[in-house]
Amino acid sequence: MRRTIGGMNKVIALCLEARLETRIWGANHISEQLGLQSSEPIGELWLAYDQNPVKTGVFAGHKLSAVLPELGPAFLGTAPLARYGLELPLLVKFLDTAQWLSVQVHPDDAYAHSVEAASGFHGKTEAWCILQGQGELIYGLEHPVEKTTLEVALKSAKVEGLFHHQQVRPGQVIYVPAGTIHALGPGLLLYEVQQRSDLTYRLYDYGRPRQLHLDKGLAVAKLEPTPLPQPKPLPANHKEVLLASEAFVLERYRLQDTLEISAPQESFLLLTLVHGEALWAEGKLGWGDTLLVGAGETLELSGQGEFLGSLVPSAELLSWYPPSLRVQG
Repeated sequence: MRRTIGGMNKVIALCLEARLETRIWGANHISEQLGLQSSEPIGELWLAYDQNPVKTGVFAGHKLSAVLPELGPAFLGTAPLARYGLELPLLVKFLDTAQWLSVQVHPDDAYAHSVEAASGFHGKTEAWCILQGQGELIYGLEHPVEKTTLEVALKSAKVEGLFHHQQVRPGQVIYVPAGTIHALGPGLLLYEVQQRSDLTYRLYDYGRPRQLHLDKGLAVAKLEPTPLPQPKPLPANHKEVLLASEAFVLERYRLQDTLEISAPQESFLLLTLVHGEALWAEGKLGWGDTLLVGAGETLELSGQGEFLGSLVPSAELLSWYPPSLRVQG
């Protein structure tokens, strides 16, 4: 979307083309929502990633990583630029589970930038918003465990009573800081926002013949129970702020007829349609369509639906949120 200012065209927002990812644990909700015929289970739909192409407009067909330098630092905003440079530092996706995912853990920025520097990835703190399904997940350990004891238990597959199981429901937001041992259970469709990273260390995989990463995983894992944060949503005009962390802020917008959504001055805003339909300047938006709105820009939408939004906060913005909303790690 472009707006003419003083005879020059300024990009307000980009619509991104999603990327399908097959997974052995995937289900069929994503395929059904998109009207696809797939012989393989679709576990993930990558909605916003710097290797995704732009879907519409003057940059259609070009990867976002190539477009961002053309748009310049002002489009991303000062907060992400200062910390990550001229890249999209978040990855947004849908996950659709028919089986348990592996029990896994992710590194923080310090470990990723040193031990995994060659990957080009950051650490991986993430958050989930459950869209459909009532099920369970693993979140941390049930009791404190010594590193050597945990290693022996994982190698011998004697994990009964080791992990904390948590029931989840639609609408619930789960914050997973780096270092938290976790796993998603079956029957869940969810939205995930995470730091730009694909660093996953599998600790246990139910006997499936996939590689484990015990050395690195145990090096970064928290070896005690991890309390599940309970951020209190903050109503703010036409939106709710669902949680605020140093890595990202997660918001919910409800569209009824018309709505103007503004990105903060210091950060881009990623908007994903999770329910309903909407229209914007370049056409119709359906389930999963994701817009990258430039820092400080305002987007006009019409229709009936619900969006989830993600951004990178400045220290000043993060301090503005009440303690009941902020999460650590």
